Amino acid sequence: MSDLNVYYCLTRAAAVLSATGPDAFTFLQSQFSNELRHPEVENPVTYGLWLDHKGKIQADSFIIQKSPESFMLVSYDSPVAVVQGHLDAHLIADEVTLTNETENLALLQVWSDGYDQSLAELIDGLAREANAEAWMGHGSTSSCSWDILAPWPVLEKIAKDLEAFGIEPSTKEARLAARLVLGIPSVPKDAGPGDLPQEAGLDRHAVAYDKGCYIGQEIMQRLHTQAHVTRNLWQVSWDVKVTKKDGEEKVPLYVDDAEVGDLRTYVISETGGLGLAMLKNRAVVGVQALSFSPKGPKVVRLMRNLVEG
Repeated sequence: MSDLNVYYCLTRAAAVLSATGPDAFTFLQSQFSNELRHPEVENPVTYGLWLDHKGKIQADSFIIQKSPESFMLVSYDSPVAVVQGHLDAHLIADEVTLTNETENLALLQVWSDGYDQSLAELIDGLAREANAEAWMGHGSTSSCSWDILAPWPVLEKIAKDLEAFGIEPSTKEARLAARLVLGIPSVPKDAGPGDLPQEAGLDRHAVAYDKGCYIGQEIMQRLHTQAHVTRNLWQVSWDVKVTKKDGEEKVPLYVDDAEVGDLRTYVISETGGLGLAMLKNRAVVGVQALSFSPKGPKVVRLMRNLVEG
């Protein structure tokens, strides 16, 4: 695998659904924020969002097309009850069957600090041999990731094969830390109900501005052509010890005595921490550091605006 650092983690997705039936494609296309038509690809995998009528994020999914009438929907963190409930609420006369497969299928995630063709071919080959679904997950300019979906025993066998090639096991906690370092938002932990895709930079790869109607499409077009958002997701860090434990509970952040946003997902250590925070744009203009409490010490550094890249 050249000189890359490569790891894997065996875990479970928060939601795995199958959508089958003669109306499956047209129904999903009418609900999903991204374009599902990819005639040049045999079995396309598309990442996108489920929005409400105000354009607010309800959940996300990778949609894997297995055949013209068969799809798998996978979300790392959006609960299956939310994804299925959102879709059920919009099923009217459509010939579509939604089946919850979350307990039946697990997820093996592989990530590296760069792209390697031989690694991609290895993962694809192992998945094909096991009759598993595989696709490239979230990445950045400095990293790549792959996902493999199959029953747990099948993934355990693939994990052993990966270890034979020198790929080391890791943990969900390490995967979380890597995601935060790269500044990759999670739905709904970093951007969820109450948030717009544009506030987290998710519109760059999860919203198709040139497709037909879908729920939230009018708002997406308006924001794209006429308006701007008032909040942005930031990568932040601090070098002081805090008593908070790792988690996803929102932590308010302040400029002087004014609350300007909240810390969403974060990890901490004995000497500091790293996280993603949703902040009001006007309130942080010219600001370099925030506080955990009103008029508290300014210890939370603004590292990178994830909307601006």
